[in-house]
Amino acid sequence: MEHYQCAWTPESSGADALPAGPWVEHHFEECTFDGLDLTGFDLRNTRFEHCTFRKCTLADVRLTGVRLHGVRFEHCTLPNLRWSTLDTFVLDFTLVDCRAPLGDWGEMDLQGIQFKASDLSGGNFFKTDARKTAWTDCRLRDVVFDRTDLREADFRGATGWTIDPAENRLRGARFDANDLTGLVQSLGIQLD
Repeated sequence: MEHYQCAWTPESSGADALPAGPWVEHHFEECTFDGLDLTGFDLRNTRFEHCTFRKCTLADVRLTGVRLHGVRFEHCTLPNLRWSTLDTFVLDFTLVDCRAPLGDWGEMDLQGIQFKASDLSGGNFFKTDARKTAWTDCRLRDVVFDRTDLREADFRGATGWTIDPAENRLRGARFDANDLTGLVQSLGIQLD
């Protein structure tokens, strides 16, 4: 297993060059990935601890068995990822101002995860444990919440969401008082 503690940019070279892929079973600790295109990388069983991905693109990335502990994704593009294949034993990450449409988050334990000002449109959260999760200022158009545990989740500032109260657990969830349309849509009620 390769172990790294470094910061990488597209200009990194020589001894500081980004390691060649695949990164299967590598360990990155306190690393910064800045402005990198990691499209198609194989990250199976890799560990990221206290790392930051800033302005990176991770498309068509294999996340099977990946561990994220204390990881921040800032201003990243993360389309069509199968987040549901992550190792959820110790899962702790934050998305800040990211584009992460069409992600598969189904049947995961996402308790306490922070999504901030990110586009999660078209994502699948089927049977996901998302208790105490923050969706602050996120775009949630066409997101599937079906049998999702959203107790004590915070949707303040989120837009485009639709949640059927009969199909999801919502006790203690927080919403903007002036935008409850997404809660009553399944009931055929219109708010003016």
